[in-house]
Amino acid sequence: MAILLKPKLFGPIFAMFDGTEITGYAFGDPAQPTPHLPIKTPVDALLASLACCIVLSIEWAASQNKATLQPFMVKVTGLKAPNLPSRVEKMHVSIISRVVEDVFLTEKIIEQAKSICTVSNTLNCEVTISIETAADV
Repeated sequence: MAILLKPKLFGPIFAMFDGTEITGYAFGDPAQPTPHLPIKTPVDALLASLACCIVLSIEWAASQNKATLQPFMVKVTGLKAPNLPSRVEKMHVSIISRVVEDVFLTEKIIEQAKSICTVSNTLNCEVTISIETAADV
C-alpha cells in the first residue's frame, strides 16, 4: 500500500525587477520586499533560486531583443508530491505584469528566458509559466 502525504503548497516566493541592479524578494506578501532571499526552508531556497534565475534570464533576453524592461514581479510556488519520496512535484512561475510594452515581444522574451534559465533547465519536475496582471496576485 502506498503512503499518501498531505498536500502542501510551498511559497509563494516573489522576485521583483524595478530597473535597478538589486533584485527585491518577498515571501508570501510582495508588499514587503527585501534585498535578501526569503529562505525559511530548503524548498524556499529552491523556489527563490528559480525566481531569481527567471528575473535574470528575462533581463538577458530583453537586452538581446534591445527592449527596455518595465518593472515586473516573478512569483514561484511549488506543490509537494502526494507520495514518497518527499519532493516538489510541480512548480509554477507567474510573470506579473508585461515585461515590455509590446505583448508579442513580452511573450518572446519570456519564452527565451525560460529556455535559458539554468535553474528551471536543471529541475526534474514540471515547470509551467504564465503571465498575470498585478491584480491577479
